[in-house]
Amino acid sequence: MPMLIRDATVVTMDEAGSVHAPGAVLIDGTRIVEAGESDAVASRAPAGCETIDARGRIVLPGFVSAHNHLGYTVFRGRAEDIGHAPTHRLYLPMSMVMRRDEREALGSLAVAELLRGGVTTVFQMEEDAEVLVPFIERSGIRASIGLMTHDVDLDRLIDGETVFDAGERRRQLDRAIGLARECHGAAEGRVSGVITTNGLATSSPELLRALRAAADRLGVPLSVHLGTGERDMVRQIHGRGLFEYAQSHGFLGEDVLAVHCYTIDDADIDALASTGTRLAHCPLMNQFRGSIAPVGDLLDRGVTVGLGIDNYFSDFFDLVRSCVAVARIRAGDPEVMQAPEALALATIGAARAIGQEDRIGSIEPGKQADLQLVDMRRYGLTPVTDPIRTLVYHAHAKDVESVLVAGRVLVRDGVLLPVDEDELVERAASAGATAWERFHGRFGAHSA
Repeated sequence: MPMLIRDATVVTMDEAGSVHAPGAVLIDGTRIVEAGESDAVASRAPAGCETIDARGRIVLPGFVSAHNHLGYTVFRGRAEDIGHAPTHRLYLPMSMVMRRDEREALGSLAVAELLRGGVTTVFQMEEDAEVLVPFIERSGIRASIGLMTHDVDLDRLIDGETVFDAGERRRQLDRAIGLARECHGAAEGRVSGVITTNGLATSSPELLRALRAAADRLGVPLSVHLGTGERDMVRQIHGRGLFEYAQSHGFLGEDVLAVHCYTIDDADIDALASTGTRLAHCPLMNQFRGSIAPVGDLLDRGVTVGLGIDNYFSDFFDLVRSCVAVARIRAGDPEVMQAPEALALATIGAARAIGQEDRIGSIEPGKQADLQLVDMRRYGLTPVTDPIRTLVYHAHAKDVESVLVAGRVLVRDGVLLPVDEDELVERAASAGATAWERFHGRFGAHSA
């Protein structure tokens, strides 16, 4: 049934930066038919279509999160104060003890939190990522999903020794390829598969070459954490520079989404720009590690950049504000990274970063109807003298009133419709408690 959302402030994020106030969006099925001045669009709406009175709301594209570890919600309150240590002290050890049902419960909670706060698309990479596919399909969110691979012996890695394991490589390759195939076009095209690996220090040349070959066969993107402080480890383990090692094994290129890049130099930026590699920028996570990616320099050099929430945070508006703050701190300039640019990185920019800009990221005819409605009649948001700046600097996930994905209303009046939210919270709390009990039982009470 067609739907008309009318009398809102419509922030389209199209190339012209169009804002319609009062504006309307006309939807037919999964797609946007028209966006423009409210009365004009309403005059062309079919008789009897569902009409939403959106006075006092801003309608904008759903946020696109270009990098996620949904099950890493388990580390909330555990990893924020230990700098760069979480990967070896927490993340990899936890992957050895966390049960699949626990990861599913924690990851499902993260999906719900993000969707409730206006995120309509996630690019998800994680150990045991396949366990989240059923809930992702049921929730209605749009997702690209990949198994976050490695081929190191984790027991020996915990002891400080890097040894690559051919058996582990075969197992993870089989799972990664199987997941990418399973997700291809799933949930009426909302879910797709990708090929991902954790980092270069935990990936052998054989694994990287096999992942590249698999991505080429399947026609799907690649993603890897890059420029995260691995430089010395990669040179020690592989005998090559970080970006040289990535490029020589197919992990720079137009179909590659690099993640973080907060410890890079001019030569690394040149490598990203010249190869067309895209970047998932995660400033909210990085700032807690005392790191700031040179996003201004990357954008100036033509690198495609989108924002990613990464893990254990859930308010995407906080992420957009962080993007502005860290850019200004790094530049020493309080006027760089203006609010419209930051909002673009959270929507159409992130859609470009994950290769879906033709379908999502802006409110334009023919695109998927992935939208959020923010109620601006709230404490902290009134008066709305400038809709974009008010959103960027003052809105929060709690202010999102409604969310649509592919024209389907998933959040109405702040309530996530497809799931039992209380049950989700209870399951995730129980899963977190049992996972940490097992973690401490294996690695010691003071290990985290």
